Amino acid sequence: MSQDAADGGGATDRPACYLHPGRPALLRCSRCEQPICGEDAIEAPVGYQCPRCAQGGQPVRRMVDVVQHAPVTRVLVGVIAVLFLVTSVVPAVTATFGLRPIVLTPSGVAVLASLAGWYEPSQLALTIGEPWLLLTSGFLHANLMHVGFNGLLLWQLGHLLEPLLGRGRYVALYTAGLFGGSLGVVLVSWVSTLAGISGIELVGRILGGNPLQLTIGASGAVFGLMGAAMVVLRARGVNPWQTTIGTLVALNLVLTFLIPSISVGGHLGGLLAGVVAGRLLMVDREQAAARRNAVFGLALAMVVASLVLARLTVGALIG
Repeated sequence: MSQDAADGGGATDRPACYLHPGRPALLRCSRCEQPICGEDAIEAPVGYQCPRCAQGGQPVRRMVDVVQHAPVTRVLVGVIAVLFLVTSVVPAVTATFGLRPIVLTPSGVAVLASLAGWYEPSQLALTIGEPWLLLTSGFLHANLMHVGFNGLLLWQLGHLLEPLLGRGRYVALYTAGLFGGSLGVVLVSWVSTLAGISGIELVGRILGGNPLQLTIGASGAVFGLMGAAMVVLRARGVNPWQTTIGTLVALNLVLTFLIPSISVGGHLGGLLAGVVAGRLLMVDREQAAARRNAVFGLALAMVVASLVLARLTVGALIG
């Protein structure tokens, strides 16, 4: 019988709290990495700490030791950083090797990086056979601040969630958040387009659903991780809105609607996908593989829905 080692850590075989051996641990101390129960988890600037570390009684582990607990997160951050450097410095080389820095637009327009460093419309893509835009747009970034902010949040949230879920379920969660963000972009564009045709321009102004606006970045996936973190906290009996995670979500939601250049659909779509995926993935080990596959199935369904809505949006624009 095969065993999904990557998914380890369901409720029945979670490690015990190192301070209270009779209690299951849902988290690890962000400093010493020891398993801790909800009662011993003390909120820290990054994740949670055990009482000893919070009082300065434990040494901080070397960064290399911490990184090894979240290998998928390390790879994701590395890929995002490398792609940002490559697409910023040598876009012509990336095009030669088929690694075109493609950005998703809600109407399905592909764009290629110009030598000047920005993006120019190229062709209708989602609607003529380039569905990978829904994926590639989530690994590319517009500028240093953009990639730095998303990379930092991914690093912090990944070190909280990956040790808890295991690699397999964590990858499923990240995938769902990424494609949820892409679906949100296309859905908002479709709704805004229909509202604009009907003369209801207020909807488009609120949602920011310009069908020709470029959308790029890992924000959808990062919002998915934030949504899942909220689910984890709720499962531990903690009100997420009274934690650093809740404050982070609230602040980012406010900025999403205040800053015109931020994708409302991408952020909300990723957040909702993360909440749904998080609820599906917080199960016992016996159900972990089935639920992980269900989340991958959900991600595939969101891809199909995005492609359908892209066609409907383009049809409405040219109709």
